[in-house]
Amino acid sequence: MMALRPAGMTILLVFFAMMIALGSIPGSASTLASGIGDKTLHVLAYAFMTILCFRSVRANRRAQSVASLLIIALFGLIDESLQSLLPYRNASLLDWCFDMAAAVMMILLLNLCESASTRKN
Repeated sequence: MMALRPAGMTILLVFFAMMIALGSIPGSASTLASGIGDKTLHVLAYAFMTILCFRSVRANRRAQSVASLLIIALFGLIDESLQSLLPYRNASLLDWCFDMAAAVMMILLLNLCESASTRKN
């Protein structure tokens, strides 16, 4: 059985909404990206969102991982879809691929950490 922790999901949704709002301000996305790079921003944001999501899903590890990956994939699609509606932004399949790569890497790392923690106990 799977359940969601409301507090964790609320934090995730607030972060996502703030990210979307900030990215919707003309010029803000390019200003942020000019410092560290667009793809780096995607990886950092979606890795953080994956941690929040993974910690908010209560289920066995496999279901927790799959649910987190699906939720993050949906958020990435929403993000890119909204960008396609703004004349000064553009949607990018490559950006979504970086979002997903960040999510997969973070889920693998979180599972590895939990496995190591379980073996210690």
